[in-house]
Amino acid sequence: MQDNLIIGTMGHIDHGKTSLIASLNGFFGDELKEEKERGITLDLSFSNLTFKDRNIAFIDVPGHEKLVKNMIAGAFGIDYALLVIAGNEGIMPQTLEHFKIAKILGIKDFLVVITKADLVSKATLESLKEEVKKLFLDFKDATFSILTFSIYDKQSVQSLKEALYNLKKKDKKELEYFRYYIDRAFSIKGAGCVVSGTLLDGSLNLEDKIWCCDLNRALGIKSIQNHNQSVQSAKPGQRIALNLSGVNANELKRGDLLSKKGYLRSFDILEAKLELFAPLEHNSSVQLYMGALRTECRVLFLDKEQNLATLKLDKPIFSVFGQKFILRDDKQTLGGGSVLAPIADPLKKSQKLEFLNALKENDLESAFKIMLQAHKKGFGIISTMQRFGVSQNKALEIASKIQDIFIDSKELILYPSSSKKIVENIILKILEKNKNALLSASLISQKQSWISKSFAQSILDFLEEKGTLRKAESFYVGKEFKAKNVKDYLYEQIFEKIKNQGYEPIAPYNLYDLLDIDRQSGDEVYKKLTKEKKILRLSHKLFIEANALSQLLEKMRQIIKDEGYLDLNNFKNHFNLSRKYLITYLDYLDSFEDICNTNGKRTFKGKIC
Repeated sequence: MQDNLIIGTMGHIDHGKTSLIASLNGFFGDELKEEKERGITLDLSFSNLTFKDRNIAFIDVPGHEKLVKNMIAGAFGIDYALLVIAGNEGIMPQTLEHFKIAKILGIKDFLVVITKADLVSKATLESLKEEVKKLFLDFKDATFSILTFSIYDKQSVQSLKEALYNLKKKDKKELEYFRYYIDRAFSIKGAGCVVSGTLLDGSLNLEDKIWCCDLNRALGIKSIQNHNQSVQSAKPGQRIALNLSGVNANELKRGDLLSKKGYLRSFDILEAKLELFAPLEHNSSVQLYMGALRTECRVLFLDKEQNLATLKLDKPIFSVFGQKFILRDDKQTLGGGSVLAPIADPLKKSQKLEFLNALKENDLESAFKIMLQAHKKGFGIISTMQRFGVSQNKALEIASKIQDIFIDSKELILYPSSSKKIVENIILKILEKNKNALLSASLISQKQSWISKSFAQSILDFLEEKGTLRKAESFYVGKEFKAKNVKDYLYEQIFEKIKNQGYEPIAPYNLYDLLDIDRQSGDEVYKKLTKEKKILRLSHKLFIEANALSQLLEKMRQIIKDEGYLDLNNFKNHFNLSRKYLITYLDYLDSFEDICNTNGKRTFKGKIC
């Protein structure tokens, strides 16, 4: 079986698109009541043709000028445009509009079909063919062929089938993950929520968990259908229907995006390269169409001569590098373009223009350098597929060509040389505040989350070579650190601090920050002290020295003896502690067999119980 093809039928109203498809596969797409009454296609219509060993999917898009938005929704993801022109009317306004939209969306291969050929003379047909050739003169990258057609001419129907069968499946640059715009969502009795759309990128399997980006929710797949056939998996470029679990049809809408969790982030600002065929002023309010999505936006030109602009959207959307879009106002299609920067970055205007020009030329090495200048605390490349349309491995390969940067290939972060000095200063300030700090890569990363452990380790090693630090067991210490055994020193410091805090011991992580030690090293000491029963754990964050707890319990029991009970109020009168400590100690007291708790009042058993 050859690869599936998706064919988008386009053209002016009543030029015979729906009848043409019906002559090929017997399917009349005008199924809505309004469509049948008015005789026009109001919404997208989907069908397919199995011919020889090939499956050809048709998206029949409406031609009425007020319904161009539906045409735009259908145009995304198609392989070839089947441009339908009626022989008795010729090239009309929507013919041109559909042609321009297809051009902006990157559809470069056309099959032009002149319909209703039986209604006109051969001379008229030849003249119309010449007009079509002139139409393509301004679209130099396009390929096209012209056929004449009549639903009453069986030979022309057969010739069109053969032409469709012989179309070659084109290679498309695909992302590494699943991406699917919903163009219809509806409910089927006994099945539940069903959506239809085109699988733009990645493969999809029945057992996959998918993510609805707009709902921020995981969904399950009950079944996958490709042209009314149940399948176990789907490939890019296929028209598929999904029976989903975990969602109702009324929660979903046209334009919602299904993908994999964690791959895409949404933004309400995009940077783009525009292609316009109608005047557009700075700060114009327009409608943006992307996939099956529609939203309002304002166009702010960064460089009008180069048609580079910022698009400020009414809502955050999930887009990717190179993604095509269309811009319209209430009356006409103004143009469109492609996304250059789908992720918002803190760039000055001069930097932004330099960055966009690099992206426009696909010069990713220069784009990376600009990002490194802008991101003083590291530039993450985990989102390179969304940001640049390249894999993380490819991004690392590009980064390896850039001099004087640190590459953390595990955490996927690039650090410019200026970051090195920032981290050095952070380490020196820790030592200045605490000459006995036990420095480690984990500690530095713990204190400053933007610093990866690998990068922190490289700076610690550099400062050791420089003589600023020295290695002491698994730690790095300053010149003034005197202890001979680091583990004993750490043990003593933590235990001494806990003892000194009495009834108000601070949480372990706060103590680690106070002593400038990493969490793993501190946790090991706490475990040892707990095992030795020198400290007791009363809650997740409360560890108290054993002798202090014994003294406190004696005093709590004495209150019961003196006042007949112990509750939160009289406990606080004796010990001015915060509520979290009081409640924890009262709960601990409840664990003793001789204590009775009646509505919050603690007494000895046999008294009020």
